[in-house]
Order: sequence, then structure tokens, then C-alpha cells
Amino acid sequence: SSNTSRPKASCRPALRTMAHAMPLASPAPSAQRGGSRRSLGSPSAMLSLAALLVPAARAQFGGGPGGGGGLGGLNPPPPNCSPFKCPAGQVAVGKADHQIWSYGCKDADTNNVFSMADFDMNDPMKSLNKHKNRLHKCCVERDICKQTCGMTSKDCHEVFQKCTKKSCKGDQNCALQALMADIMSEPSVGEEKFDPEANKCKAYDRGQKEACMCVPKDEFKSSTETKLKAFYQKFNPEKLNNDGEIKDVGDVWKKWKGKEAEMFMALAGKYRDNAVEIREKPKRPPPSYGDSKPTPSKPKEEDQDDDAAEQAEPAEAKSPTPPPADGDTDAAAFEARRAELESKKKRATADEDFDVAQEAKDELSALAKAEVTRLQARKAEAVKTEDYLEAKRLKARIAKLEEL
Repeated sequence: SSNTSRPKASCRPALRTMAHAMPLASPAPSAQRGGSRRSLGSPSAMLSLAALLVPAARAQFGGGPGGGGGLGGLNPPPPNCSPFKCPAGQVAVGKADHQIWSYGCKDADTNNVFSMADFDMNDPMKSLNKHKNRLHKCCVERDICKQTCGMTSKDCHEVFQKCTKKSCKGDQNCALQALMADIMSEPSVGEEKFDPEANKCKAYDRGQKEACMCVPKDEFKSSTETKLKAFYQKFNPEKLNNDGEIKDVGDVWKKWKGKEAEMFMALAGKYRDNAVEIREKPKRPPPSYGDSKPTPSKPKEEDQDDDAAEQAEPAEAKSPTPPPADGDTDAAAFEARRAELESKKKRATADEDFDVAQEAKDELSALAKAEVTRLQARKAEAVKTEDYLEAKRLKARIAKLEEL
């Protein structure tokens, strides 16, 4: 009947909010109440997520059973992202040494939505894997577009829509997986809540920033040829003559003048098996359920030394932990390096360079472990010489470092 054919317009905002606000790595309600901890990676949880997202996506983008439109009736509008801009008198051109990369769509976190039509009780994960390979190609092509200097966000949206429509061939479950793969294309790291609106232009803006550079207008042609030569040197040297110059360069300009971005995107797509680096998407850390971090066990002898320090410490020493002693050059060097790495991690996170951010995080962890080892040796020496105030201070510093 007409009352049940489509969700009412007044219900659509609520459905959109329900679908968009749910972070994929948040604990299930039962886990928050102290019940079983069911993550959204489990089959039952993904079934629940699909039940929420299907009507919400159809309500937002239109379409439905038998409906038309891209993605089998789930047809999101293209994002309106700002193109890469150069100062007056300069134009954007692709960097000759830029490496195109993609997370693809093979990561299960981006397409874990069950297909009830394909559900097999003997192989529950079968429906999750059915469409991955054919959608993976579409995700790579989308990322090639986003990292080709001069392509617009609308162009890249249409590339993905056209590819997924061809791959899914009207399969609604495949279309929903494609929609989810696009929404979740960017990794969600840290504790922040997933925001689909903020994600719309993130990959495009980053891709153009990494791929483009500005040159004077009169250097555009030579810079374009330099990039083309660099590409052919890596992936098809037969296109170059003995002097390393492009064969039939006049014919290239005759065919592609004014469509240079489309030319480089077509070339990267043609040689994508070698030209595109497939990276592993950073994983969101598992959800925390209260302060359940185990207290690291300490050797019995160390516990006895701590007890001795507690008993021998005078009453006035119960004041707040004093700062590192003057003259501890190693401590000063540690704090300086730590501040440098914290700043590096913060900048990389702001620039969405997650690889550099992870490197800085790993360096911070190694730095802290080395400092703990050094302080433990100093603490043991302080206990040995019965300098219990110093041992207490060092113990407090070690405890803070172990929290990092």
C-alpha cells in the first residue's frame, strides 16, 4: 500500500542520523551495561547494522526494490570539494615522483554487511566476501582519480558510481556494500566518533595536496611532459626513444591537450597493478570497557625495596612528587625528544598522514621504555645507598611513564 512503500519524509532525518552516527568500533549496548561484549565485526552485529543502514540509505538517497539510480537505487550525491589552488600566475601540475596508493576495498571493515539472500548457515562469512574483489577494483579507480592532479571530486564520484553499477549489475546487496565502502573509505583512528560528513572530502583534499604542485603558467607544458616521461620510464619504457624523450609527443598533445588530468588517470588505471601501491588500512583500537588495564607485575625483590622506601621515608616527604633532579642531562634529553615526537605526531595527525603519525607513536613508545629501564637502574642504586626519597621520586616517574 502507499503507506508502506517508502519511509515518510519526516522519518528520514532520524534514519540518517541513526546510520551516520553509529561508529563501527563502538561497543554494543549490552557491553556498555556490563553484558556480553559484542563488537560490530561479529555476524550478529553486522546483521543489525545492515538492518539499520538499508532503510536509512534508501530513505536518504532514494530507490528501493526495483528502483533505479546508481548503486542499485542507492544514489548518493557527489561531494562538493574545493579543487587544488595555486597563487596568481601559476597553475597546478602533477608531481613527477608522486606514488599513487589506495586502501582498496578488500579490508573487511569497509564491507561487512550481510546479504540475507546469500546467507549460508554452513558458511556465515560467505556473503561478506562475495563482492569484495569486484568492488576492490572500483575503490582503486576512485583513489587513482582522487590522486590525479586536476580531477574534480565530482569526476571521482562518477568514476566510482559507474564502476560499481557495472560491477553490481543491479544486485542491491552489492550496492549496499559499495555504498558502505565509499562511506568508510577513510580510516577512523583514535577515539573520535566517525563523521561521514567530515570524511566526504578528506581523501580528495589529501590526494590533490600530495599529487599537485604549482608552476608558472609558461612551464605547464614542460612540467607535464616531465611527469609523462617519468611515468613511462617506470612502467612502459618503450614509449620513449633512445634519448629518453617521448615518442610522437606531438600526437600526445593533439589528443590530450586540455585533458591532461584525464590522460594521467587513464594511464594509472591501465597500469594500476604496478602503478598503484595497495596499503593496509590502519585499524581503530579496540573499545575500552572501563579501566581494565592490568597492573604490570613486579619482581618480589623490587616490591620489598619499595616497601623499604615507604617505611623509611620521613613524614614531610609525603608532599607531591618532586621534579627531575637538576643535572640529570639524560632526563632533559628524554623530555626534549619526547616533546619533539609529540609535536611530530600531532602535525601528522592534523595533516592526516597516518603512517607518519604511527611512526611517531612507535618511537614515543620505544623512548618511554628506554627511559623506564634507565630510571629503574637509578632507583635500584638509590635503594642500595638508602636514598629513599630519591627512590620514591624515581618510582613516581616510572609509574607515569608506564601509563603512556
